[in-house]
Amino acid sequence: MNSMRILVLGRVLALGALSVAALVSAPPATQHAVPGKPATPPVKRRIAVFNFDNAAHPSSPNIFAVMQGPAPDLGKAAADIVITRLVQDGRVTVVERNAIDKLLAEQNLSNSDRTDPQTAAKLGRILGVDAIVLGSVTKYDFQDKTSTTHGRPGFMGFGASSPKIKQELKAHVQIDARVVSPDTAEVLTVAEGDGVIDRKQKVSYAEISNLEMGRGNLHDSIMSEAMDKAVAQVVAGLEQSLLQIPVHAVVINGLVADASDPGRLILNVGARNGVKQGDHLQIWRAGKEVRDPATGRVLMREDILLGEAVVHTVRDQFSIAAYQGKPGVKIGDIVKSPAKTE
Repeated sequence: MNSMRILVLGRVLALGALSVAALVSAPPATQHAVPGKPATPPVKRRIAVFNFDNAAHPSSPNIFAVMQGPAPDLGKAAADIVITRLVQDGRVTVVERNAIDKLLAEQNLSNSDRTDPQTAAKLGRILGVDAIVLGSVTKYDFQDKTSTTHGRPGFMGFGASSPKIKQELKAHVQIDARVVSPDTAEVLTVAEGDGVIDRKQKVSYAEISNLEMGRGNLHDSIMSEAMDKAVAQVVAGLEQSLLQIPVHAVVINGLVADASDPGRLILNVGARNGVKQGDHLQIWRAGKEVRDPATGRVLMREDILLGEAVVHTVRDQFSIAAYQGKPGVKIGDIVKSPAKTE
């Protein structure tokens, strides 16, 4: 008897979150302090993990699939567990899922668009990340073999036992992940996870019907173990490769949202844009546009530098900075990173 069950999303996420505590991660590289000088903390790579693609197909058809209802999103479930483990490990900074979803809506893109490396790279550049993690759940399979032990009839109601069914259960989950460059859309490295759980145990007649339909606590438990095992292997591979990726310089482009208080500006860019406390940003006034007379395309714009803003407070979607420079800064003035000097 073979059956395949798409795991209930809530169970996957709950069990995945509980399993984070069991993750054994490699210790960070030892830093040797210089006498009289504080040790410099390692620079964390900023990454975005997009929902994985669900490419799993059952090894054999499940005739009860129509009774199981709509299948949960396996790809999202796997990606959520990957994010949880990476955040728990603490060696990289992961962009919030809400920021990615909001960006998809702003760019008028669907969830399926994010699996394309070119589109993912474009989104990664907007998010200001060092790398994008894409992936696929390529196998999600449950199999069981049944053997029955006969019960004893007993005598006058005493000594009787119910028949027991011995199950040989096997759960198999495979996940592929790839790290994509936001600059070139090139696949920089890959990681694979292969979670296999074999278990033999006795079950009652009541539980056997659940197994046939690919549901129930026993089924969900063993599939969760296989998923968690596969994700752990993927994360172990990702962590080693992500630490080797060059850190990108974050480029800030925003606008002044409020300039009512002298010497204090509220900017419409924040942590989700890569702004950090202590950042030095430039304030510009939009100048005259020079357009191509043939096409109307903007060739250049003669912006005017007003002054500098030093960020002292950072929130998710905005920041507050102390301003020094020419007076008269107003809402809508341009905020951007200083130009690099060679």
